[in-house]
Amino acid sequence: MGLRRAACSDLLKLFEIHRAVFLPHIARIWGWDERWQRANFLEEMATASTWVLQVDNELTGYLQVQDQAERIYLRNIALLPVLQGRGVGTRLLVQLQAKAAARDMPIELSVFRTNVAARRFYERLGFITSRGGKTHIDMKWHSPDREQRRA
Repeated sequence: MGLRRAACSDLLKLFEIHRAVFLPHIARIWGWDERWQRANFLEEMATASTWVLQVDNELTGYLQVQDQAERIYLRNIALLPVLQGRGVGTRLLVQLQAKAAARDMPIELSVFRTNVAARRFYERLGFITSRGGKTHIDMKWHSPDREQRRA
């Protein structure tokens, strides 16, 4: 398993992964518009640092983050369904948490309200709900060390 920065040549495969992971939730909430989804996907690629997960030289997932002044925003984490539930996502997120803790920064994200499995995954890794909306739930993680220093 390897992680590298995304390249332009990865875009088609990454969109296929995006579709496989997010289509059920997006279709249920708003309906799936392929043209709009492709345009939005390209916009997200342009505004976030995208890391590609490879297993046996196959693109199997990606992680998109935005480093901001006071937080790290996890825009997307998407793994092909065959890899979900096998600890891959946990390893990726634990690495991100270590980087955030070293910089004393929180990680924030939004998850589809319909994606109960993802919410449980984030909760298991210490994320708490910070706000709920009609379509998304915002979640936040702080390093346990940071929380202890504030107490």
